Amino acid sequence: MTPRGAFFIIAHIVLVKEEIPVKRFAGQLGGVTEKMDKYAGIDVSDIQGVIDWGLVKQDGCRFAILRSIRHSGKPDRQFAANLRGCREQGIPVAVYKYTYAKTVEEAEAEAKQVIDLLQENNLKCRIFWDVEDKESLHPLGKEKLTEVIKAAERTITNAGYVFGIYAGLYVYKEQWFDFAQFTGPLWVARYPVSGVKTLADLPQEKYKPDVGRALYGWQFTSTGKVNGIQGNVDLDLLYEPPATLEQSPPEERYTFFAEEISFGRAQQLLEAAGKMDIKGKLFREV
Repeated sequence: MTPRGAFFIIAHIVLVKEEIPVKRFAGQLGGVTEKMDKYAGIDVSDIQGVIDWGLVKQDGCRFAILRSIRHSGKPDRQFAANLRGCREQGIPVAVYKYTYAKTVEEAEAEAKQVIDLLQENNLKCRIFWDVEDKESLHPLGKEKLTEVIKAAERTITNAGYVFGIYAGLYVYKEQWFDFAQFTGPLWVARYPVSGVKTLADLPQEKYKPDVGRALYGWQFTSTGKVNGIQGNVDLDLLYEPPATLEQSPPEERYTFFAEEISFGRAQQLLEAAGKMDIKGKLFREV
């Protein structure tokens, strides 16, 4: 006989709290000029070789976004050294994964590789999904690529990490995928002028990428020069404090009561919740 009674579900939902950027004002209003705080930093991989993070910090670097996993599935060759250098210098970090995934299964596997790397290094930070490989991704079409990126997002958020997207402005304009399906932090590349730039040589805000909503970050050059790094390096701006890179999403726990229903119906409710990324357990009141 199917048991009936008051069943309840203990579940948790991971909620990503979007911080409101701090603003300050300069000049005069009526000429008043609104100025949003922004922070200069870099993103790096083993392409930059061995980095002197002490010199990097002295040059004004406020944050670093590190490549996590290579195409081979192995960690970036300088990941451990870069993470150690940033920690020694007190530089907040996040990571990015340049994705080649063409199927849901491949996206889930790539995301799991990143999660494993962060857990091995006791690092809780934002993970940016780098969507720019034209050969692999563009032929999928908007609907399929959106589905594939969503699979990575589910895997990452279910593991308790904040999922963000990195893409060039051209990816947005060409609508490779449905940007509206993603509400996490957005980091967009647009290079307004050519030539060498430094962390003190920031672009004018009028050149900031316009994607119809607030940006978390802007990559504004790939030919930057920073003390402590040989050769070119990508330079970026953050529009929220760098400490947010290493913030974890808060967990909220809820109890759902459903009285006088069958055990089977209670299980159906739990399965439906799972489809909304709500994970929990079913209990019966005794």
